Amino acid sequence: MKKYNEKKICFIICTNNQQYLEECLLYLQLLEVPEGYEAEILTITEAKSIASAYNEGMEASDARYKVYLHQDTFIVEKQFIDKILSIFMSDSRIGIIGMIGAQTLSKDGVMWHDTRCGDFYRLEEYINAGVEDIEQIEEGIRKVAAVDGFLMATQYDIRWREDILQGWDFYDVSQCMEFKRAGYEIVVSAQNPSWTIHACGAPSYWDYEKSRNIILKEYPEIRQGKKGFRILFIQSNQISLRGPVYALIELGHNVVVSPHIVNLNIFSQVEKEILEELFEEGHYDMAMTYNFCPSVAAACDSMAVKYISLIYDAPLLELYREEAGYGCNYITVFDKKQFERLKEEKPAHLIYAPLAAATDIFGGAVITEEEEEKYRADISFVGRLYDKTGYADLFQQGDEEYRAEAEKIAESCRGVWDGKTNIFGKASDELIAFMSEKEPPKLWDTFAIAKRYYCESMKIARRCNEIERLSILNKLAERFEVALYTEDAKINTLQNVRICPWVDYWDEMPKVFYLSKINLNITSRSIESGIPQRVLDIMAAGGFVLTNYQSELEDYFEIGRDLAVYYDMDDLIKKAEYYLKHEKERVRIAINGYQKVRKYHTYKVRLEKLLAEITKD
Repeated sequence: MKKYNEKKICFIICTNNQQYLEECLLYLQLLEVPEGYEAEILTITEAKSIASAYNEGMEASDARYKVYLHQDTFIVEKQFIDKILSIFMSDSRIGIIGMIGAQTLSKDGVMWHDTRCGDFYRLEEYINAGVEDIEQIEEGIRKVAAVDGFLMATQYDIRWREDILQGWDFYDVSQCMEFKRAGYEIVVSAQNPSWTIHACGAPSYWDYEKSRNIILKEYPEIRQGKKGFRILFIQSNQISLRGPVYALIELGHNVVVSPHIVNLNIFSQVEKEILEELFEEGHYDMAMTYNFCPSVAAACDSMAVKYISLIYDAPLLELYREEAGYGCNYITVFDKKQFERLKEEKPAHLIYAPLAAATDIFGGAVITEEEEEKYRADISFVGRLYDKTGYADLFQQGDEEYRAEAEKIAESCRGVWDGKTNIFGKASDELIAFMSEKEPPKLWDTFAIAKRYYCESMKIARRCNEIERLSILNKLAERFEVALYTEDAKINTLQNVRICPWVDYWDEMPKVFYLSKINLNITSRSIESGIPQRVLDIMAAGGFVLTNYQSELEDYFEIGRDLAVYYDMDDLIKKAEYYLKHEKERVRIAINGYQKVRKYHTYKVRLEKLLAEITKD
């Protein structure tokens, strides 16, 4: 049995760069060696692997305490030796001390894919690259799953696994697993200021994947110890959401928000390749977006990654692209009638799922006195007026007959919300042919959508929205104080309506919903039966909702208890007047609605069910 010198510490360096080595040695020579102790330095050159180098150094030294460090690691804390000795002597179960550690190890084995703690001095470019997410330890030590190999101090000798790792990667994770199997703890200490400088250059990924797969096979407990999924959440230029990300983290998943922001509406080969690189490096179980992105679908398809797209538009044109049929896709649709329509197109893994709300964000708005004065209103409507849809450009001189037919269809629905009246199936074949010919041929080459359904939902429905919203706002403004928050107001067509600029979705919109006595919802005519996002957001903020009737409302809410519903124009006016006069009833309904959404319709509830369904096989 090897006899150890209990008063000796050995620094073991695997080196191939004389300049780095000389600087590393300079810092080591400046360290204070506690009285009664001695320090030695061993350098290993021409090593076959870092594990073999460390075994060579370990066997050559009789020191009880050993510090394995990279040649580009510089110890700047002069009392470093005394500090690590104190930690080791405080608990014989501590096997390894590191400077940076992962509190839990990502199931792909990559240390920086999970929350890290500790500290080291690093250059600005490393901070910009994402190193700043390391949590500093305020005091004492913290147990971790693994530590970064740029510095690993030990008080016991356990052989490094050169038998399985012949390269320069994952030796640190492997050694931490070996120590844990032997019953020892891995810790990181508080450092104020940092104890080391690590001048890590560009990483090398030569044989990286080979080494990663080796340790996952050798240490199955890495995968078994992590229950959640590793998910890449991809933001877009069009939508920025926090709710799903927070919910996934709360559910215990390892979520990374992509540094690359995609364009939802187009396929881009460049974006596909960028995402493929992210998937290759990140080892994700799945990717997620709000609405569907063809570039993401293509990248997920090529990299065998599940792709979840949470759809909030009805219809969404991109679901009629070729990429929507890829087997990697799991597409949620919130409108039952839209769901039935899409089933005929057979996109992969189509799932009906109502929309959800971020109650923790919308329900936690902090409102100042100035904001209370700014956003207070009897009736508020937040939404578009659909006056910039290109509908007017469809008809030129000589097209009066087609214009008249389209206008008649749009007018036929105005002010009627009985769950039956809609714009579908009313247009003549001639009108559909006329409207579809106005679209560029590329549209029909790209999207496998029926021309009739496209013209009805994308053109006639939007014209109906425009007519209906202007009519409703003007009618209400004849008798009540009405505030409109919009980007595209037709000021000359609105009478007595207070026009307000658009509000930020996260910071301002919840305050409008909470401070308005009545929050009006007017569902787009292209949404046939589903509950739009606006209804859930109003309720999540604790606001009172007065919405047009949608058949799916009765599946999830109690009308008159959780929210108020109008069925025609006269009913809207009567209920607006009634609820403005009956504050207690209005507030009680708002509270009931908030509680119902918070209990049954949060992102956490929705995503937990969705992920269970996706992974049940």
